Amino acid sequence: MIKHRYFAGRVLVYGLISVTVMLSVAMTGCNNKNNISEESIKTETVQPEGNNQSEEGSESDVNEQSSDIHVEPPVIHGISDKTYYIGSKVSYMTDVYATDFSGQEIDVEVDKSQVNTSQPGSYIVYYKAVDSDGNETIEEATFTFIEEETQEVKVNSSYSTLDEVVAAVLQDITDNSMSKGQKARAIYKYAHTKIGYAGNSYTQSSEWQDEAFEALKVIKKNGYVSGDCFTYASVDRALLEGIGSECIWVDNQGARSGDHSWVLCNLGTGWYHFDSTRMYDGFECFMLTDSQVQDYINRGNSIYRRDMSAYPATPSEEFSY
Repeated sequence: MIKHRYFAGRVLVYGLISVTVMLSVAMTGCNNKNNISEESIKTETVQPEGNNQSEEGSESDVNEQSSDIHVEPPVIHGISDKTYYIGSKVSYMTDVYATDFSGQEIDVEVDKSQVNTSQPGSYIVYYKAVDSDGNETIEEATFTFIEEETQEVKVNSSYSTLDEVVAAVLQDITDNSMSKGQKARAIYKYAHTKIGYAGNSYTQSSEWQDEAFEALKVIKKNGYVSGDCFTYASVDRALLEGIGSECIWVDNQGARSGDHSWVLCNLGTGWYHFDSTRMYDGFECFMLTDSQVQDYINRGNSIYRRDMSAYPATPSEEFSY
């Protein structure tokens, strides 16, 4: 479970000036092996000499200075628990960034010194952001590493082709009374709930058809599978094409979060963005227009940035079914 801790950076008090010194071990960058410990706090009281006015300025001066200092802690975005296979490449900063009280993006430090990617288990990763006024936020997430053998990469079943397993899934989740839009919504719900987000695709295959085939077979057998955006997009495309939708594979470009894939689909009323991937902020990308996706990007989420000239434009009207 993700935990949040916030710390006010500075305290100014006129009269008796209480100087709070926060002694903490700073979070390390990627290569430092020091651990973050709980902060110890030491308070000293300094008694000004003479009257109540300090030598450096009047009370109004102090108030004016203190008004320039903000105590709102930074906000770290995109922290989430992750699951990876042992020995796989790990991305600690995917979707992670921080903003200060004004919305300005600031640096995030990550301490992964407790993680052992070669041993199964759950490990705490710490993230830290400090703004220009010294306000500090520390958050933590759990990174879990599992043996790849805990999932069957190949599942023996009666399905010998992708078309067969797609037909079986669609028979379970749709019926002839549904419109194409309703079927697409059922597909979104199926992939979104049956695939758990992990740091790797299910099969590690470079072919989306292979990924969809194996993932759908596992879901049919066990009711659940773990994968990354490649798994979601592969299953989305296979099932959407199964109901007669046209699909185009989309890859992001220049995004902070690194690589991300999804599909554009056309159910007969134009191209719309379709991505059943579980987003850390709960965002749902079901049949969205370019404008709706751009609104999400404008809120600081770069995952859907792409080469606009490489893909057809969506309608201006929101999708309805």
